[in-house]
Amino acid sequence: MAANEHKNLSDINRHNPKGLENATNDTILSKSIGTGATNTDGNLVWQDKKSMGVTNHKFQGYTIAGTSNYAYGEDINDTKSPFQMDVDYGSSTVSSGSITPQNFFRIGQGIVISENSTVTSINGWLTNNQTSVVTIAICKVTPVDDVSTSVTPVVINEIALSGRGSNSKGITINTTTITNAALSVGDIIFPMVKQVGSGSIVYMNFNIQTTTF
Repeated sequence: MAANEHKNLSDINRHNPKGLENATNDTILSKSIGTGATNTDGNLVWQDKKSMGVTNHKFQGYTIAGTSNYAYGEDINDTKSPFQMDVDYGSSTVSSGSITPQNFFRIGQGIVISENSTVTSINGWLTNNQTSVVTIAICKVTPVDDVSTSVTPVVINEIALSGRGSNSKGITINTTTITNAALSVGDIIFPMVKQVGSGSIVYMNFNIQTTTF
């Protein structure tokens, strides 16, 4: 009988984990919280991969005189940092411009990525006191040690939203379709904003969710 113990079976003769056949694709076997004081009475559950190993990166900012060129957040040395976004990128297209390391290191809203990961969703809110179209570009730069050359940011995703004509009316930001989702350790991510026309007062508050899977 000892030869038939589970530990002695070859891989081909071992059964799959409980519930595998009916589990949704791209899930991981986990255990529910349960109710017992010993924390051992939970049930086996197949959990969506995207909810495990997740990090949320919060961005919040505003522009009081948006233009057709992209703008990004103030230098951390400025009293309006990190929230006001009025540094002119010089272009309405991300791929047509660039930022020096001196500038992108100092963007108040810049977040350094600490592990290789994937952007899975962008969720939050925006307000616009006009009805013009506002576009948020979530960008990343990949700095190189001891190099001072300007870098053209890579667009993770661009989100275009029509204003409601009031900063009291929210506009939903909700997307899981990401153009360039891969992030690497040391990447710096930050938002830029532009609009059709000029002069809108725009406020934004959103999260970028990343996962290590």
